[in-house]
Amino acid sequence: MTDPQNPLFPVKIDDYPKLFDYVLTAEGLIYFQTLKRKYVLGKELVLDEYNKLRLLYVYYATANRNPQEVFAWQDICITLDDRGIFEKYMYQSKEDLKNSLLIIENPHYQSGLYRIYTEHVKEKMNS
Repeated sequence: MTDPQNPLFPVKIDDYPKLFDYVLTAEGLIYFQTLKRKYVLGKELVLDEYNKLRLLYVYYATANRNPQEVFAWQDICITLDDRGIFEKYMYQSKEDLKNSLLIIENPHYQSGLYRIYTEHVKEKMNS
């Protein structure tokens, strides 16, 4: 069973802000909007920028409890994979975001919550 209004089902929309270990800072939001704009305009980014766009997008969408933005994030991830731009060196990209204070630790983070969603997806794929 899925919920067409909730892309991270079975995680409740109100629990979205607890999903990830980091959240955007004000500077991170500005950087995210810059990357997103470049992407939407069709400008080529380097792999590190694509990685950061993926990370910042999901942090932005879930912090704001915005299912439409989560769908958009998922679509970007699928589109990038289809174009052969895979997640690679994500750890370093995330470390750079942390060191630049574009993301900070999420005080509401609930370990294991995202796993509920990924296990649900795996179960659906296997059935």
